[in-house]
Amino acid sequence: MTEVAFHWIRHYGYAGIFSLLTFGIVGLPVPDEWLLTFSGYLVFNGTLLFVPTLAAAFFGSACGITVSYALGRIFDTYVLVKYGSYLHITPAMLARVQSWFERRGRWTLLVG
Repeated sequence: MTEVAFHWIRHYGYAGIFSLLTFGIVGLPVPDEWLLTFSGYLVFNGTLLFVPTLAAAFFGSACGITVSYALGRIFDTYVLVKYGSYLHITPAMLARVQSWFERRGRWTLLVG
């Protein structure tokens, strides 16, 4: 997958960085850390410019986080309840996670 990501950056440049970071944060198996490391190398090499690379990385991450949040707000636990049995997720497990998150979730998100 890393080779495909590197090809996207070489071929599409800043748009490739933006889209790969967006897709990676939403959930596709894109190696975000390697992507940013390779982008930094291309900036060091002079192939890419620093400010557009930084902007593409920032806005790609922000869009990915926003899409992930929107999907979570829209679908809530519907997808887990409906398709969780395929992943061996039971309603009891969901209830246990929700009660734990109500107790400690705020601090977990802050630290995470």
